[in-house]
Amino acid sequence: MQESESDATTDSKGRRGEERAWGAHMAGLRASYHRHLAQHPDLKDPQIGALLAPEVADNPENWRNWEIPNEIEILLVRLKSGADLEVALDSAFLTAERIAVPSVAVLAKRRDPAAADEVKQALLAKLLRDTHNRYAERRSERAERARVAKRMTYLGFGLTAVIVGVFLILGTGWFAVAVEKMPFTDLVKYNLIVTTFFGFLGAYLSRLIAFQNTAVRLSLDDLENGYSWHFLMVRLLVGGLSSVILYFVISGHLIGGELFPAPENGANGGFGSLWTVHTGAGMPYEGPSANFAKLIVWCFIAGFSERFLPDSLSALEAKSRG
Repeated sequence: MQESESDATTDSKGRRGEERAWGAHMAGLRASYHRHLAQHPDLKDPQIGALLAPEVADNPENWRNWEIPNEIEILLVRLKSGADLEVALDSAFLTAERIAVPSVAVLAKRRDPAAADEVKQALLAKLLRDTHNRYAERRSERAERARVAKRMTYLGFGLTAVIVGVFLILGTGWFAVAVEKMPFTDLVKYNLIVTTFFGFLGAYLSRLIAFQNTAVRLSLDDLENGYSWHFLMVRLLVGGLSSVILYFVISGHLIGGELFPAPENGANGGFGSLWTVHTGAGMPYEGPSANFAKLIVWCFIAGFSERFLPDSLSALEAKSRG
């Protein structure tokens, strides 16, 4: 699929930002190596020199290749000793704790101020590798989070377009004329279609709110599995089917009360007209009837809450046994 211009622009901005971060990190490593050479001119490292060479560091193809600065950082560990090594360990542990490196607690227990420099270097190298892996994981999570946000946005705009279209159709005069010419004039069929859609909408909003509240804490697996297109379609299907079942539960007078719509008896049956003119105090307007509005709200709740319909069915089952 061809990349859209807006997507390309967004990705381009993200790449430029990561390239600036990569360049700043490389500049810091270069400065650190130069400070080391100023203090110990006889302790040059040819591997570090090769990785910091202009043909590598200034090559655009290497920008955003984090293996290069990561390798330099590991190689610099061998050049540290004494107080410099202790300072580097302090800094590495602070960074690891800040970004929640999983092994930081275990490695902290192994730290011994009286240990030899070789032991401290090994500990620092391990901590840096784990930190590099955590940074790579965070970059992947950030990219996947952006993809999920775009996916949820597209799905939300699509559902919004459908609902706007439905109410525009229901609010026009030709809809009533079209219904009269059809072999079926029972508006309960339209009630079921519209309320099923609101079950879809409730399911979508539940996933959207969950994503908004937990996105920064979700792992890459959570994002890929919980917000893939297939999972979202399954969640919408559950919401739609839940609203269908609730529709018939209400139609059958199995649950009721002032907050629930009251099914009408008579020739038309169902819940009455979809669209009506509301008159009374204030300006009159056209909109859903009170019964139909209540039905929409409860079908939306059935789609939004994964527990509402199962709990309601469990209560009905218990009542039938009593």
